Amino acid sequence: MPVSFENYTHSFLLNRKHIFAPSERGRRIGEDVKQRVESAVSFEDYYYHLRKGGHVAALHSHRANAHFCKIDIQNFFYSVARNRVVRALRHIDVHRATHYGKWSCVRNPFGDPKYALPYGFVQSPILATLVLATSEIGRTLRLMASDVTVAVYVDDISLSSSDPVRLKARYDELLDAVDAAGFTVNAGKCVAPCSDMTVFNCSLRSGETVVTSDRAAEFHMFPPSPESLAGFERYCASVERGNTK
Repeated sequence: MPVSFENYTHSFLLNRKHIFAPSERGRRIGEDVKQRVESAVSFEDYYYHLRKGGHVAALHSHRANAHFCKIDIQNFFYSVARNRVVRALRHIDVHRATHYGKWSCVRNPFGDPKYALPYGFVQSPILATLVLATSEIGRTLRLMASDVTVAVYVDDISLSSSDPVRLKARYDELLDAVDAAGFTVNAGKCVAPCSDMTVFNCSLRSGETVVTSDRAAEFHMFPPSPESLAGFERYCASVERGNTK
């Protein structure tokens, strides 16, 4: 007889994203599988959402170059089907991969695939990264990492180089890899090679990273508390730290 289970308590919309709140048991199992993946895999340093410094470090990694581009994967978590999670876990020899895949996925609010990773589960970022890293996208990134600067932050992949011709070739290769891996690019958020790009709500150009004026205006839309203001100013300073201009 099938055993009923509840891996989340409720879901809600936040900034137009479907968020799922894990149940107590779901959270325990999520922490378990997250630790198992962390023990089994050493992800490349360019997966910045898994390392100290996060997107600020990703931004700073590009400043030495003069040309930039980025690719955004549409509905990334909800494009990662449960069977892909299970296959990826089996690939790294995690015991009871089907069990962990079942507890890590929910019925997809977008319909297809039927069950997918949700936003809100502690294990979703590392499982999505594992699927990406073991796909054609991951293989392509590993090959090009010695040729151009690569930075991945969840579903946002940015590349940079001082050679615009080389960067355009790698950009096209990455677009092909996303398609071959069964994902879809968010065309509205992709940026072809250029000398000035906005990424993570920051302006990026050679030698300089700055929080955009739009992001600052959004923060100041409602009067912030002194603590929030100080925190935002520290964040802006961290983004600009190391600028050459």
